[in-house]
Amino acid sequence: MSSESKVFVIGLDGVPFGIIRKWADEGHLPTMKRLMDEGVSGELASTMPPTSGPSWSTFTTGKNPGKTGIYDFLYRRPGSYVFPPVNAQMRGGRSLWSLLSEQGRKVNVINVPISYPVEEVNGTLISGWMTPYFAKDYTYPPELAEEINREVGDYRIYPAETFSEGRKDGFFKACDELLDLLTDTTLHVMRRGEWDFMMTVYFDTDRIFHQLWHYVDPQHPWRAHREEDLSAPVVAYFRRLDAKVAKLLEELPPDTKVMIMSDHGMGTAARFVVLNNLLMNTGFLRLSDDLPTRLKAFAFRRGFTLRNVHRLVDRLGFAKHAEYKNVYSFDGVLKRFFLSFLNVDWHHSRAYSFGRHYGSVFLNVRGREPMGCVDPGADYEKTRDEIAEAMLSYVDPELGRPMVAECLKREDLYSGEHFEEAPDLVLVPKDLSDIFFGLSDFGSNRIWDSTYRYSGMHRDHGMLIAHGSGIRRGQAFDGGGVVDLAPTILHWMGHEVPRDMDGASLTSMMSEEYLRDNPVRFSSQDSSREDHADHEYTEDEEDEIMDRLRALGYMS
Repeated sequence: MSSESKVFVIGLDGVPFGIIRKWADEGHLPTMKRLMDEGVSGELASTMPPTSGPSWSTFTTGKNPGKTGIYDFLYRRPGSYVFPPVNAQMRGGRSLWSLLSEQGRKVNVINVPISYPVEEVNGTLISGWMTPYFAKDYTYPPELAEEINREVGDYRIYPAETFSEGRKDGFFKACDELLDLLTDTTLHVMRRGEWDFMMTVYFDTDRIFHQLWHYVDPQHPWRAHREEDLSAPVVAYFRRLDAKVAKLLEELPPDTKVMIMSDHGMGTAARFVVLNNLLMNTGFLRLSDDLPTRLKAFAFRRGFTLRNVHRLVDRLGFAKHAEYKNVYSFDGVLKRFFLSFLNVDWHHSRAYSFGRHYGSVFLNVRGREPMGCVDPGADYEKTRDEIAEAMLSYVDPELGRPMVAECLKREDLYSGEHFEEAPDLVLVPKDLSDIFFGLSDFGSNRIWDSTYRYSGMHRDHGMLIAHGSGIRRGQAFDGGGVVDLAPTILHWMGHEVPRDMDGASLTSMMSEEYLRDNPVRFSSQDSSREDHADHEYTEDEEDEIMDRLRALGYMS
C-alpha cells in the first residue's frame, strides 16, 4: 500500500443513519447520497453509554472506556463525592493523531470533542467541545488561533443561541453562522500545506437534534396536537451541511479515502428518570437527619428544586445564551440551599448515581468512597444483586410499568487499566424515551418527570459512510462500532494496528483485491499514554463547562 494514502474524516455528532438515509433518498442530501451509492454505509455502534464523552474518546484511541477512563462528561474525583468535568489529559490511550504523528504523517484535527488541552502533533490541532469558552490555548501550534481569527474570522467553538419557539429564527441563524465558520476554518487549514490525515467534526448536529427532535419525529409526545410537518428548518440546515461537505470534498487530493461518521444516534426523549430519587425510594440512599437537611427535604417535596429554577430561568428568557454564558453558574452555591449530595447520610447509603442517558450506579464502597459502608467482596456482590433486583422489579405507579429493562454489571461492559473507575451497575431503561439522569444529585422531586428544553436523546447506533479506492461500492455496512474506526484508519494509511486496541479494522468494507494487496498488520506497540495525568480545570473553567452541559440538557 502506498505510504502516500490520505484519509479525510467528517464527524457529524449525534446523527442517526436512518434519518440521513431517508433525507438522502428524498433528494435533500445529494452529496451524501452519492457517497452512499458509491461506497459502504449503515449504522455504527456507539459505546456504553452512547454519549459523546466516552464515544469520542473511544474513537480517538480505539479502546473501550475501561482503558480510556472516560465514562461520561464527568468523572468521580477520588476521595470525594464531587464530579468535575473530564478532559483529554485524563484520557488513557494515545490518540490516533499522536500515533500517526509518530510515524511522520502530517495530521490536521479540528473540533473533535474531548481534545482539550491540546497535544503536540505533526501538523495542527484545534480542540472542540469541552474546551473552556474563554480558553486562548485551544490550538496547536499556539499561533494558529491568531492566524484563523485574522484570515477566517473570530473563531468560536460554541453557538450564540439556544433554541426556543419564540426565537427560532435567531437560533437557526446562529447555527448557520457556526456551520460557515467551521467549514471555512477547515478549508483554511486544509489549504495551509500537505497533509496525510485530516478530520473535522460538526458538533452542532447533536445540539439541533437534542432540541428539535420533535420537529422531525411526528410521533413525538410534544406533537400531540400538531399534525403539520415541522421538519423544514431542520432539513434546510442539513441541506446546507451537505453542500458544505461537497465543498470540502472538492478540495481533496485524488484517491483520498473519505469517512463520514457519528459517535452515537438520536431518538425521542420523553421523560427524565432521577435515579437518585429511585435509589432513595428503594432504601439504598438515605438523607441525613439534621435540621438543615429536614428543612431542605421539606422544601424539596413541595417543589423547591433546581429543575424548577431552571424552568423559571427559561420562561423569563434569561437562558438566551445559556450554552456559553454562566446563566446557571450559581448551582454550586444553590446546592447549599437545595437538596443535594451535601445532605446524604453517606454512612448509611449503599449506592448513588451520577451520569446520564443510561443509569450509572455506584456502590458506596468502604475504602473507595470517603464514607463507604459496603465492604468489598461478598457484601459488594450481595448489595449489587439487591440493587439490580430492586431496580428490575420497580413498577412506577403512574406509568404502570417497570422503569428498568436490564442491570448490567461493569465487568460485562468494560476492561482495562481504568476499570475500577467504571460504574458498578449500568441500568438500561425499559422505554428508550426514558432518560436516566444523575448529574444534578436531586434535580427534581419526582422519580420521573417530563423532559424540557430538549426533545431528543442519544441512541446506541450512529452512522458510517466510507468511500474511496478499495472500498466496496453500494454496499450496506454489516456491523462494527466507533471502537473500530481508529484501527481502520491506521490500516487504510498503511500502518500497523497496535494489538492493545480493542477495535479491529473493518475489513468487510474493503474489496478482496484491496485486502490481498493490503493485509492488516499488527504491532506489539503499547498505545497507552505514558503522560496520562489528572489535569483538572480551574474552578471558573469547571463552572463554565458544567453550565454548558446543563444548558444543553445534559444535566437535569
